Amino acid sequence: MSISLALQTALSGIQASQLALQVNANNIANVNTDGFTRKQVELSPRRLVDLGAGVDVIDVTRNVNQFLVEQVRDQSGKLGAINAREQFLSQIQGFLGTPDNNDTFAAGLTTLNNNFETLALSPESDAARFTAVNDARKTMVQISQLTTAIQSLRAEADQSISTGIDTINQQLTFVENLNSKIAQAVASNEPDGELRDQRDVAIAQISQLIDIRTFEAGSGKVSIFTGGGRTLLSEGSLFSLSHNSASQTDASTAFVQPGDANYPGSIDGIYVGTADRVTGANDITTQISEGEIAGLIDVRDAILPNLQSEMDRLSSVLTSQINALHNQGTAFPPPATLTGTHSLAATDAFAGTGSVRIAVLDQTTGAVVEFTDINLAGLGATATVADVVTAINAGLTGTPASVNADGKLEIQAQAANQGISIGENTSAVTVAGGLTRGFSHFFGLNDFLTTGTNASDYDSYSTGRLASSTTAVGLAGTLTFRFDGTAGAGVTYATGDSLEAIAASINGTAALTAQGISASVTDDSGGRRLTITDAQSDNFIISDSGTLLTTLNTIPNDTGIANVIAVNSAITDNTNLLSRGQLDLTAAVGDVGTSIGDGAIANSIAGIFGTNLNFAGTGGINSGSTTIISFAAQIVDLQSSLTSDARTDKQFNEVFLETLVFRQTNDAGVNVDEELAELVILENAFSASARVLTVASEMLEALINSVR
Repeated sequence: MSISLALQTALSGIQASQLALQVNANNIANVNTDGFTRKQVELSPRRLVDLGAGVDVIDVTRNVNQFLVEQVRDQSGKLGAINAREQFLSQIQGFLGTPDNNDTFAAGLTTLNNNFETLALSPESDAARFTAVNDARKTMVQISQLTTAIQSLRAEADQSISTGIDTINQQLTFVENLNSKIAQAVASNEPDGELRDQRDVAIAQISQLIDIRTFEAGSGKVSIFTGGGRTLLSEGSLFSLSHNSASQTDASTAFVQPGDANYPGSIDGIYVGTADRVTGANDITTQISEGEIAGLIDVRDAILPNLQSEMDRLSSVLTSQINALHNQGTAFPPPATLTGTHSLAATDAFAGTGSVRIAVLDQTTGAVVEFTDINLAGLGATATVADVVTAINAGLTGTPASVNADGKLEIQAQAANQGISIGENTSAVTVAGGLTRGFSHFFGLNDFLTTGTNASDYDSYSTGRLASSTTAVGLAGTLTFRFDGTAGAGVTYATGDSLEAIAASINGTAALTAQGISASVTDDSGGRRLTITDAQSDNFIISDSGTLLTTLNTIPNDTGIANVIAVNSAITDNTNLLSRGQLDLTAAVGDVGTSIGDGAIANSIAGIFGTNLNFAGTGGINSGSTTIISFAAQIVDLQSSLTSDARTDKQFNEVFLETLVFRQTNDAGVNVDEELAELVILENAFSASARVLTVASEMLEALINSVR
């Protein structure tokens, strides 16, 4: 009996050594396989009553530290988000340039300032005019191209989100299939290490894209949840993610958070299961905090929109300030025709105060041929653009003024060798609240910069940003909307009203609804702002009995203005149209109204670049008083700092991840030297068991022979 037991014991040792040898060989073969973990055979002594009877194979297990696995997943998610941010920031840095680069748009504004200073000294110089106009054109092209690139990158980020979601869904399906196989292996007590390795690789890919949490049940199946607690995969249920990427984006394209009155926005959410685009109940966009998709969301909805809004604010102030001065001036020779840049209708409302002079000058001598001074307040409380045209035509020979087929105010000299010059004088035309523009500036009759060929500044307005849209603004008064030759419609606001309440009051006014005028409260770089828009792009003006619009820095909506800013094409085609001098308001008929040597306006334009102006906070830049050049430099500096910080974060987190992976590899990976040493041990164990088997066999044979 003991010899038979010895045979069985030796046989169990050989079988155990064979299995261990197979596992050892598999470890060595997969030393370079991504995600493979070292397997080892678990053995247990076999007992028969009180005697040892060989060895039993308990299981083939993985050498895995689950805590390290979770750490690596979490760090991979963090690095995924940082990599996405750094990648896009680096691309923007390439377009934008660095603070020490003389080719940035900020440096271009400094050059433009110098050009106008030179022009002011030599207003008669063809070369000075050409240089000023050409450098301005190049700088505006830089600004426009940069913001076009911003929107292109936003669309790319959104499409990358869709690609990432497709990958997540594929890996969730793969994990679900592996769960079934692992559960079967666990139930039948079969090795499942290779299946678990594959599942870990799939889960790792998901964690690089989105923050997740996992839980393994006793059956061996893993449930996967988002970082916010939404179920992606559980026992028998898989909830796919969905997102429709935008085909293109512009400055007004935005993601709106669930719960906002404007939900859903023009950028689709990320949904778990069947998309709820009505309430956004399963929209997890704002709940994603780590992973590549989190970084892409940050790029799409914060980093790039912030830069866009900074560029828009710069372009808005630059356009308004330069055009205000350029419209105060006149070219020499004065042009035969002045055509506005803003699209208007003859029936549009007009409200102004003060006086404006419109003069006809001799193009050769600059002498005044005739002029008319128009009292804007005298046009009446319900004046329209048609009334302005009538007043001009009543004061000058012929019918020089009209609204052309493109909806632009046009004033044309009626005789050869005559030109039109406008002196803004004390004119102040209402735009919104306390914001006014000179007569020529309001119509854009002598604009240096344009922001769209068929557009108007007077069909949409927006306030500066506030920290909250639900906090009372603490002001009272009445907003009066005028859109035609009527007294208009009034909206009262009280001290306890918030932006949301004011928007609701505007939207609840039937007369405004009938005109297509509505208000909305939207996100703006971590704050909120009120936007009032006419859906049909019809013009309207807003007066304010209180100080709401002034206090909230209400201006024509500048969203996307940087994408279309350009030098007036008429001026690029003919640099003689560049304003250098100014109409002499004291000149009588026959006197010189302007001369080629007058550089007053060129000097004023040069001065505006270095003048402190009030910039409302936008993007990553706080409100404050600064110059146009300094504000532009802040944009470049801020973006450079963001890029530098992203690169530093990337380097640190890469090293940290490498450290964790190194620890995980040492703990769970295959070490060829150790496996070879183990191979020697297994060889010796196999040989010893085989020797025992041989000896026991010989003894048993001798015993049988002796009995015979």
